[in-house]
This record gives sequence, structure tokens and C-alpha cells, in this order.
Amino acid sequence: MVAVAVPEFKALHQKRRFNVRKDSALAFIDSLESTWKGHVPFALWLVQNLKPKTIVDLGFDRGLSTIAFAYRNRGHVFGVDWFDDTNYAAKCFALDSAFRNISNAIRFRYAKNIHLIVGPFHEISKTWNRKIDLLHIDWAHTYQSAKQHYDNWFRYLKDDGIVLVHDVLAYPDETGRFFNELPQHKIIFPYSHGLGVATNSEESIRKIKQKFFGAF
Repeated sequence: MVAVAVPEFKALHQKRRFNVRKDSALAFIDSLESTWKGHVPFALWLVQNLKPKTIVDLGFDRGLSTIAFAYRNRGHVFGVDWFDDTNYAAKCFALDSAFRNISNAIRFRYAKNIHLIVGPFHEISKTWNRKIDLLHIDWAHTYQSAKQHYDNWFRYLKDDGIVLVHDVLAYPDETGRFFNELPQHKIIFPYSHGLGVATNSEESIRKIKQKFFGAF
């Protein structure tokens, strides 16, 4: 009697299940609406290549960026947000949407590495104790708020870590001005309100340009 290679069949079955889950996860991510949506392909590529242990998402809005960073369950993704007194109703709606979307992502096992923290950004930064590989600053639509986030959190960023700043083109005299003043190597994705990328790593910027801008 010929032995049946059960382990190989089991491995193939598990691979198919993984692919179905991966396709479902991507479909779920694509179903979420956000001004950040155009940056999802870059986020997925960046996490796959950077392989970060710690990602901090400041201002997770409706949860899209947090879920995209958590795709493939690499490292830990910390979504941090707080109510904006100047636009309280909009922020309540955004946070409610975020909790619902992120809860669904976790429930369906699309992402199992998300940790949400709701509280004042500057207070949370005071007790932070992890080195950060990827820092994303969003919902900071004034020069002062963007700078405050950066000043409070940058000290935790690894030497070759990456900072992402959203809305640099939507608010060119505020968030955009702050980003332009950063001393690191920089590049901007000129769509979906503009996403600025800053890092000390010249190699990281070169790879991003090569992949997304056709530059060598």
C-alpha cells in the first residue's frame, strides 16, 4: 500500500485557508472609506519590507491606517487618538467608526496585533517605553499640533525609523510647512491629501523612490 502524504495535503489546505483569509482581509481594507485610502498600497509594502516591531499611529481616524499597518500581523500596532475639542461631533463619529472597523478586523482575524489607546497624546507620550520603528502622524491639521506630536514622540523613534505625516498637501501652510522643515531625507506621495515620508535612512528613501516613483 502506498502511503498518503497527509502532511503535504494539510500544508496545502492551510495555505489555501491563509490565502482566502488574506484576500478577505484585503477586501475588508478596501471597503473602508477614508481620505487616507490611496496610501494603503504603500503602507502594505512598507510594513512588509520594514518588518517593524512597533508602529505608532497618532490619530487613527476611522481605523483604516491602523488596520493597514496591522495587515499580516507583523509586530505591534498602537493606535492613539483623542477627542478634538474644536470638532467634537466629527471626532466622536470618527472614533465610533474606528472602534467598529477595528473590532471587525480583530473579530474576523484580519488583524490580531492592534492596541488602541484613547487619551491626550502628550500625556501618553510621557509614559511611553518602547522604541518605535514607524511613526504615523495624522489628524494634525495645524503647524503647532503636528510639531507637538513630532516633538513628543520623535525621541522614541529608532535611528533608522520612519515618520509618516498625512495631510501635508491638504494643509500646505500648516502641516505641509511643518513637514518641509524636517531635516531628514524626505519624499511626498502627492495624492490622498499628501503623505510625507521622512527618515534618516537614505537607503529607505531610495527604495521607496524606486518602487513608487520609478527613480533609481
